[in-house]
Amino acid sequence: MSTLSPTAPANRIDSIDALRGIALCGILLINIFDMGGPIAMDRPLGPPAIADPDWQVWGFAQIFITGTMRGLFSLLFGVGLLLFVGDDDGADRSRLYLRRLMILFLFGVVDSTLLLWPGDILIIYAFAGALALILHPFKPYQLGAAAAVILMMLSAWGAHEAGAITPADTVYSAEMLAREGAARLGSYWQAFDYLSWVSWQWTVNALTYRWVADALAFMLVGMALHRLGFFGAGRSERTLRRVMAAGYAAGIALRLLHMTLVWHNAGAPMMLAGLIDQPGRLAMTLGHVGLFLLLWRHGAWPRAMARFADMGRMALTLYLGQSLMGALIFSGFGLGLWNSLSWPALWLVALAILAVQALFARAWLRRFRYGPIEWLWRWGTYGKRP
Repeated sequence: MSTLSPTAPANRIDSIDALRGIALCGILLINIFDMGGPIAMDRPLGPPAIADPDWQVWGFAQIFITGTMRGLFSLLFGVGLLLFVGDDDGADRSRLYLRRLMILFLFGVVDSTLLLWPGDILIIYAFAGALALILHPFKPYQLGAAAAVILMMLSAWGAHEAGAITPADTVYSAEMLAREGAARLGSYWQAFDYLSWVSWQWTVNALTYRWVADALAFMLVGMALHRLGFFGAGRSERTLRRVMAAGYAAGIALRLLHMTLVWHNAGAPMMLAGLIDQPGRLAMTLGHVGLFLLLWRHGAWPRAMARFADMGRMALTLYLGQSLMGALIFSGFGLGLWNSLSWPALWLVALAILAVQALFARAWLRRFRYGPIEWLWRWGTYGKRP
């Protein structure tokens, strides 16, 4: 029965925690745009302009951050699955993991309703994690092949969808903006009513299948890399450099092309942009992983890495905390800053939130073994207090 217990903090892999912390920070840099502005827009309201600071931030994010931090988080979720289940083919670990996913789903429901965040990813991870659990006995090449097939299908879907989108479809009308503004700048219950409806519409939409497949593909990539020992201390520095160089070379080229196509189509995607989005995103994500592991191996920025590791250890608490802080800052029952800040200003808000969270994580983990939500998660998973 000793195997059916939470991982002790002393046995955690610090590099994985730090990488998860970096992904958590990067995710907020993207989510903050929907928290502080129209929930269903992935671009600034105005037309593309090189001199517009909003579009400058958008361009930088499109190349280096958008989708890659979510990809990194999904990749690490797959690694976490294998660390939890291990190579035990018995039912106990799998049964516990399914219970863990059910609790994660409930956290996602809270996030997407009570915490007013329709962009929640926890529900998606609960579904994708269950599928990844079925595939976890696969060998690395099988996991990689399954991920490749899923990503090719998603690329085809993305290209088909992009072909039907016009620039006007990517921008809120004045009527849509007024309707959402009235809800999000109103009382808590007005915001709850509107954003819960958005969450429900997005969850029951066929696009949910795409989000689940998206998360699953990157989970499988993470599982394959872990099975190959990529995150282990024995992985050669030469391999890490090759992954970093190849990932960035392909990722930057494809994402620059993707950004240019969208830019010259008045901010709307095109079929080619949809087709190259997933390959570019995967390549850039792997480039980030290679760079991080090289920096970690050489002991770079130890204080910053320690703070990222703290945040990674309580990523679920901080992720939900970001939704709460976003609601308090931007909603009408809080500071009421919704749709009033530029994209650069929104990044400053995100950095302030992350700074507060880094300090909170450090202080909390000095006194406790787990973050508060992680503690509840473990209690629900194992049926006993951690």
